[in-house]
Amino acid sequence: MKYHFKIMSFIGIIMCLFSCKEVSSEKEKESSALSVTKATKIDSVCQALLSKGNTVGFSIAIAHEGNILFSKGYGLANIDSRKPATENTIYAIASISKFITAVTTMKLLEDGKIDLADKVVDYLLDFPRQEGMEDITIEHLLRHQSGLVDHEDWFDSLYIEEGRVFERHEFFDFIDRPLFFEPGSSYSYSNSGYATLSIILEQISNQSFQDLIIEKIGKPLELNSLGQWPLNWNKENASMSYELTENGVDTSFHMMTKSMKGDGGLSASAADLVRLASSLAYGEYLKEASLDKIMSPTKIGEVEIDYGLGVKMGTLSDQETWGHSGGYKGTGWAIVSHYPESGFTFAAVINTNYSPEEAWTIRHLIMPIVLGIDRPVYQKQTIENPEKYIGKYTAINRWGKQQPSVRTISFENGELVRDDPHTEHPGSTLYPIGENQFSWNPYPFDEFKFHVVNGEVVAVSEYMDGFFAMVRLKE
Repeated sequence: MKYHFKIMSFIGIIMCLFSCKEVSSEKEKESSALSVTKATKIDSVCQALLSKGNTVGFSIAIAHEGNILFSKGYGLANIDSRKPATENTIYAIASISKFITAVTTMKLLEDGKIDLADKVVDYLLDFPRQEGMEDITIEHLLRHQSGLVDHEDWFDSLYIEEGRVFERHEFFDFIDRPLFFEPGSSYSYSNSGYATLSIILEQISNQSFQDLIIEKIGKPLELNSLGQWPLNWNKENASMSYELTENGVDTSFHMMTKSMKGDGGLSASAADLVRLASSLAYGEYLKEASLDKIMSPTKIGEVEIDYGLGVKMGTLSDQETWGHSGGYKGTGWAIVSHYPESGFTFAAVINTNYSPEEAWTIRHLIMPIVLGIDRPVYQKQTIENPEKYIGKYTAINRWGKQQPSVRTISFENGELVRDDPHTEHPGSTLYPIGENQFSWNPYPFDEFKFHVVNGEVVAVSEYMDGFFAMVRLKE
């Protein structure tokens, strides 16, 4: 039975009953790395986000050089029981599962169980045999370079319309269609690639995916919240899943991850996500060579993009950062990011789909406080040789149903303008921030990095708050 609640009404109840007593970690401690003033500002930001009434609950965690300095929950993990969200609340983390799957794969590589050059068809005899599929490697799956169509929309339809999840043979039947490109030659984000990799990892380890990640990551790093979401959601400290609608909050919504594994089916707490990234950053889990491989950029011909093996990379105001995000239909449920120069690691997770106060928003507001970064405001500047940027830039539609995603760059009144030709909204001005690098005022930590080969612009990489988001090729 579906229930709808006016979210503002129960937020008011939360404020009254709990007086915003979000649970803080007993391990939280003073540190010169995160002053009391900064911690107070961070808490105020989170309180303000909750008070907007669009989010049932969320949790954040911040660590410095592996030590958690700030971790709290805000709002509710469960509306019916009025259970508050805490630092240890377990949430669905969607595509952060890919990051965890990549780390697990590298651990199996260190154990001699798998090699990145191994062919998929050597493991899966029932894998489709469209032209080029026999050349797909483990590394291609990890880098989104397989050329496989994405199964996300199909899976959603199956789950929503028929109330069931797909069988292995159905999944292979769905992806049995021509590849978008020759494996290794381009990039197209693919849940199907990580679903395929999950099957392979289960096969070579002779374990369920749940048992594998707990044995390889959960137990060694003491990440007690880590696990597949359907196997975690009945735990006492697990959050329910909600969806913001025009009528309030739909309490019948469940993060659609029942048959997903390494592609998007895992769950964890904010504190454990920070612990995982910190363990990688400070050499406590993988060998240096494995970590270097994970962080190596993906090559598309002569272009290198900032996606590694299951990890997004980039810079935030000149500070390098890496990690991953996860969400559904444009809403960020979860994000984890590490900043090597400063030593900080951040994670945020939410339980309300379609909330505008998503995980990306939380990080966008909090990390400038943590890092001491001012929000830039860009002014008109002279652009050298603007003609080289002008043109149409396209990205493969990974679901295989529609036309490619297109953005155009034009030069108008002395300014570069980025536009979506399929909407009536006016384009946005791009401002130079470095050589062949631009940003914009609506989201001033975003970046557009144009790739130049032999003097010609051939592609543009798009970044959200420092994280690589996608690449578009110039026509």
